[in-house]
Amino acid sequence: MKDNFYALTFHSVSLALQFEKLANDIGIDVELIPVPREISSSCGLAAKFLEDGLDAISTLIKRADYEYDSLYFVDKKTGKKPLRVNF
Repeated sequence: MKDNFYALTFHSVSLALQFEKLANDIGIDVELIPVPREISSSCGLAAKFLEDGLDAISTLIKRADYEYDSLYFVDKKTGKKPLRVNF
């Protein structure tokens, strides 16, 4: 994956695992990764996806009323602190 990506964090590991399956089952490319150290999260896993998946992820979360913690934009190339964003 590219240097820039989004990281969606969750309150529990089970929510992260369920979200990965839900997204992948409908064809949205999501990869579970350890939460980047610059971000704190209670469960330790984040769903990583590229910018071209943002609209699909947003629609999925709204339609399913899916519970998540936070969404961050991560730019590993510049090393800046991840930016917390909203859908």
